[in-house]
Amino acid sequence: MNSARVVMLLALVATSATGGFLAYRYWAGQELPGAASNVQLPGFSLPDLDANLRSSSEWDGQIRLVNFWATWCPPCRREIPLLVDLQERYRDDIQVLGIAIDDLDAVQDYAREQAFNYPVLVGQQEAIELGNEVLAEWIGLPFTAFVDASGRVVRVHVGELHEKQAAEFLGEML
Repeated sequence: MNSARVVMLLALVATSATGGFLAYRYWAGQELPGAASNVQLPGFSLPDLDANLRSSSEWDGQIRLVNFWATWCPPCRREIPLLVDLQERYRDDIQVLGIAIDDLDAVQDYAREQAFNYPVLVGQQEAIELGNEVLAEWIGLPFTAFVDASGRVVRVHVGELHEKQAAEFLGEML
């Protein structure tokens, strides 16, 4: 084997290993480089399920879990019952917000099947831009920003959120 082939093979192995490592960290629900923390959640306005424009300022002063998701994303759909449960259990302490990066019609159709007890806002490019401000260079959905009462993003969880993780993160904030 000549040296050019060896170099190319080593480069391919290194690239594959890096990609595999990042994919593993994503699927394991760990934080990735670029996960914003200690930044302010930017202000935004997006339509809700009734196509009414809602402003993020409605929830100023509250602890928020801002969940970015889509109807076509299986892990996103799996975590919604947990988010519904968290909103119910901590209704006096936190506000869950869903940001669907999706088509309004698709989210409205899905909402007929799912009993949301928290606001779901929908956007395409606007929601993507908001997601980029919360989590630079995000590579997939879902991800959840934990935002304190002052509007500071204190943690971003990448991947499907589970009960144990949510309890740990909320315990740090409450």
